[in-house]
Amino acid sequence: MQVVRHILLLLVAFVLQTTWGYAFDILELRPDLILLALVYVALRVGPFEATILGFGIGLLQDAYMPQNLGLNALVKSVVGFGVGYGRTGIMADDLQVQTFLIFGVVLVHDLVYYLAYSGLGLADVPFFWLRYGVGRALYTSLIGCGLAYAWGLRRRLLPI
Repeated sequence: MQVVRHILLLLVAFVLQTTWGYAFDILELRPDLILLALVYVALRVGPFEATILGFGIGLLQDAYMPQNLGLNALVKSVVGFGVGYGRTGIMADDLQVQTFLIFGVVLVHDLVYYLAYSGLGLADVPFFWLRYGVGRALYTSLIGCGLAYAWGLRRRLLPI
């Protein structure tokens, strides 16, 4: 049952990212809602399931934009494995840790993506990473911080 919930969360993030993503643009920067959902899932389930779910959602992203087929699947599965594997060594329930983790994950994700992306030359990677990667990481981590705070507040006020 938990797997179905995680799949639905990733699919909702994909739908929001592909349909309403442009509504969240600030200075040509858009938060990565799919990556945010994948980090949440990886912190809850561990490396095996997070790798498979990361591969699946990345492949769905690649099917939506097939210019570099397989690149999103590769990067998302690596992120899922890395966060899922490292979750035991961090205090995953702490809001500041989650915010810094999301910031770092988005930075690393974008660096790997820009390095492997065929539309960029290697000389352009540092510019794109500094221009878009840092801004996206900050934007995504702020949204993640807000969502984590709201989720924690809901759990405290309405215990299930």
